[in-house]
Amino acid sequence: MKALNKPLVIMLVLFLTAACGSSAALRASPTAIAPGTGNVDRTLLSYDDLMNGFEISSPVDEAALTLPAEAAPPAHVFEGRLELRGENSSGEMRVLRGDPDQEPQVSHLPEFDFAFVQSEDGTLIPAQRGLIIADHPYWNIILEPGRVWQENADQGSTRASFSFALVWKGSNATLNGTMTFLFDDRGISKVWYQITQETTISLSADMWGLLDAVYHPGPLEDADQLREAFAGELAGRFPSKPIEQLAQDYAGVDSSAFGRGVSPSSRTWYGFVVNGVNYVSGCQTRYGAYPYCDYMRAPSYSTAKSAFVSVALMRLAQKYDPDVPDLLIKAYVPEAMDSPGDWSTVTFDHTVDMATGNYRSAGFMVDEENWDSDPFWSEEYYAEVITAAFNWPHSAPPGTEWVYRTSDTFIVTRALQNYLQAQEGPQADIYEFVVDEVYIPLHVGPGAFSTLRTKDDDWQGQPYGGLGQWWIPDDLAKIANFLNANGGAVGGEQILHPALLAAALQRDPADRGVDRNGNGKYNNAFWANSYGESDGFDCEFWVPQMLGYSGIVVALMPNGARFYYASDGRDFTWDTAVREANKIMAHCP
Repeated sequence: MKALNKPLVIMLVLFLTAACGSSAALRASPTAIAPGTGNVDRTLLSYDDLMNGFEISSPVDEAALTLPAEAAPPAHVFEGRLELRGENSSGEMRVLRGDPDQEPQVSHLPEFDFAFVQSEDGTLIPAQRGLIIADHPYWNIILEPGRVWQENADQGSTRASFSFALVWKGSNATLNGTMTFLFDDRGISKVWYQITQETTISLSADMWGLLDAVYHPGPLEDADQLREAFAGELAGRFPSKPIEQLAQDYAGVDSSAFGRGVSPSSRTWYGFVVNGVNYVSGCQTRYGAYPYCDYMRAPSYSTAKSAFVSVALMRLAQKYDPDVPDLLIKAYVPEAMDSPGDWSTVTFDHTVDMATGNYRSAGFMVDEENWDSDPFWSEEYYAEVITAAFNWPHSAPPGTEWVYRTSDTFIVTRALQNYLQAQEGPQADIYEFVVDEVYIPLHVGPGAFSTLRTKDDDWQGQPYGGLGQWWIPDDLAKIANFLNANGGAVGGEQILHPALLAAALQRDPADRGVDRNGNGKYNNAFWANSYGESDGFDCEFWVPQMLGYSGIVVALMPNGARFYYASDGRDFTWDTAVREANKIMAHCP
């Protein structure tokens, strides 16, 4: 069974054992709606608008889809299926970046017919979380929670909104949106949707529409499990505060410094983790603050190389054999024998370090960015993708030359998959292995339980490894804390091989990894840059990072602090965060 369909009972048991606590001073997860008056001053998406339609020319202010301060508790409970009508023909799209002449289907939603339940605190919970493979030529979809409330002007109907994302099929590119509607025991209004933010370089676009809908009420068999699992998910959240609170908690720290270096127009969100607290920014869209910042999904891009593939390698080495990195690729990926390159002595370690010796150009990103000509980026089925991944000539001894290529990560992901099956049987799946053995013990939420795979078996084939996860701030706070502060241990149990993790984080001077052409190191799929006296510090130290193509950064500092952000302007900057973090705890002993 693929991770997409992870049994809820497992989620429930493990989430309810959450170790992360909360306090009144920390930002709370959704709580019961305060007994407001219900007197909401509404001019957008009114009762009449949603019931009868209105003139549509663009998205509206996200505030119109946000739980208002004067909202009253909901009078009705949503449980059942929400079905939209006319998805494939209705709706508008305005391209802001990318090809303005998109295929007509691009501007329309995938078919939408999904189940939801409602919690006692007024949270609307999708029954299915994570990447949902849609019957659409271009889009998959991700559903996230929302809220349900009452407004006096809605004539007894209950108002709901929730967050969702469209994901370009076969890609990590993600567009974030919101939906809203009215419902009661008799039926449902039209559904308004809008997309006003994205994390992808290839396409920036507003999308919006007002669609007819059908509410299919009825109890879900697993409704109680869904509600209990969600409650456990909230209980397991990493303690958080708004980023502005950092300056109050630590005198002399400029909290605004953490938002510098990345254009606000390209930024999704950012955060700084220190002393057990995740200080998190808000989420701005082109139409105001996003209502559900805690659930705004950003693509991993190549941070998956670290957070999934390298973690998988370290977990296998800890659980089965510390010599797993020294295994030969050719022994576990038979397609290597058909490569024009030389894979006779290439190990798992060489491949995760992107130092196989098989490449055409050693120039930075030259081989990687052949988007139009390299079939690795255009093929979708495993057989074609793995053939393309091996289609490189031999150019240097393994371990001597770093050449960044996602195709290498695809190869080592397959090697790890086949090694795992040799240990656990043919049913084993390397991504589910990481979910079960690492993410669930960390209380990472269910939105991260699926990943991009090859098209085999309805897009449930081989995980790509080098990209294809989706994060929320809470996910990155937990994963970064696990790696940088807890040394790969959970609850006192060592999960990751400590020596491999130490090398990845530049804590082993004898194993710095591969030189990045004089611009730092790359070790076990972690980037690293050094700082020293020339940078204004009293010692030399390293800051390892997980990096993703569009501008995704997770910086792991030697003082234990973690800084992360998601953006799509290809901005990679963390120096200011490193300097500001030094004011809280010195990087040098």
